[in-house]
Amino acid sequence: MRYYVRAEIERFLRAVDLALKRPATVIVIGGGAAALKYRIDDPTTDIDTFNALGADLRLAIDAARKATGLAMPFEQSGVADGPYEFEDRLLRALPRLSRLTVLVPERHDLALMKTVRGDQADFAKLQAIHDRTPFDLSVLLRRYEEEMGHVVIDPRRLRGNFLALVESLFSEAATLVEKALERPDQRSQLDAFLASQVSLKRPRRSRRRPVRGR
Repeated sequence: MRYYVRAEIERFLRAVDLALKRPATVIVIGGGAAALKYRIDDPTTDIDTFNALGADLRLAIDAARKATGLAMPFEQSGVADGPYEFEDRLLRALPRLSRLTVLVPERHDLALMKTVRGDQADFAKLQAIHDRTPFDLSVLLRRYEEEMGHVVIDPRRLRGNFLALVESLFSEAATLVEKALERPDQRSQLDAFLASQVSLKRPRRSRRRPVRGR
């Protein structure tokens, strides 16, 4: 199985852009999104998309394979799902491309999309993103509770996968989150923890000494 690093994915997409005859948009998910937008160097085997690929885009992909020598798989994922409103929060990658618009999920949405499958290799990519720019647990929790109810998966499995994600990224809060999901009426401890995290993120004001007149 061939693995592709970020530089190869970017080179391939530039070739697709050059081969396009008219504008096209693609929503890249999975490892491709982690590499393109969040600069994760962990190689991936393919480019998975959320949206279907049109005929013009498929022709450009074939041309890019010939031009680059990269036989990179590039297909719509058959199992992708994510937060209900994630398409309203899509971000652009490779903005200098002229005809190809590459969109990727916002990082919290990407994390929840990977939670559906619950693969440990995916969690490793999310940990790498978290190490660069920490996720916000309150955002993950809110979107899980409010925007994941439509996902076609056993709710118990989805909850287990989400708790595994929380354990991997926020081990100190895993027990609090689990209790809050089991008893929504008793989540004061979790709310206090989340509030403490917000206060830690606030920038401290520098204290300047008053300038004495001469």
